[in-house]
Amino acid sequence: MYSILKAQGVLPLVTQINIETAKIVLQSAADAGIKIIEFAARADDAKEVFEQMIAFKNTNNLDIRIAVGSILSVIDAETYHKLGADCIVCPHTDLEIGNYCLKNNIYWIPGAATLNEILHANKLGADLVKLFPADKIGGPGYVKAIRAPFPNLRIMPTGGVTLEESNLKSWFKSGVVCVGIGSNLFSKEMLLNLNYEQSLNAFKNLIEVVEKTRN
Repeated sequence: MYSILKAQGVLPLVTQINIETAKIVLQSAADAGIKIIEFAARADDAKEVFEQMIAFKNTNNLDIRIAVGSILSVIDAETYHKLGADCIVCPHTDLEIGNYCLKNNIYWIPGAATLNEILHANKLGADLVKLFPADKIGGPGYVKAIRAPFPNLRIMPTGGVTLEESNLKSWFKSGVVCVGIGSNLFSKEMLLNLNYEQSLNAFKNLIEVVEKTRN
């Protein structure tokens, strides 16, 4: 999973979507060449939507993996793993969730803010850590500073990552493995009436700008 995220350079995130929109997002993402996407399980019907996403993916043989984000407990981690999640993403670092993921061979991306929290997540078995909320705790300059004594840190900033070339370039220049991007890719308003062409173009543009800014 790490190699996929590193190659892709970005983990696109969607949340608060209905089943039809979820199908559009999955199909267009796969058609654009996206290999992994995150579905943040924040809505009351998130489990039902995710079940349909897995069914749609399998029925149409889509070459895409689905990470499930906003996982707050080991119960949720187990639930979504059994439903077919390829990866568990958390806003925090939780020992129970980490142990479950390692025991069941499911990729785990915990969230952290401080250097000590990142190192703690590494000790618990995470080889990639989500820096959250990345823009509020110092941005690219913060990443550059903490990687000075620990150059091997594998970080994915989430929060404040935009599609602006200057923004993305500053993150990649700081040494991050990949970036997480959600509302700056699909706004709430856009998701309300999203069609296939809009979604496909959004993913194609995302891939293009990421490749341009990190090379």
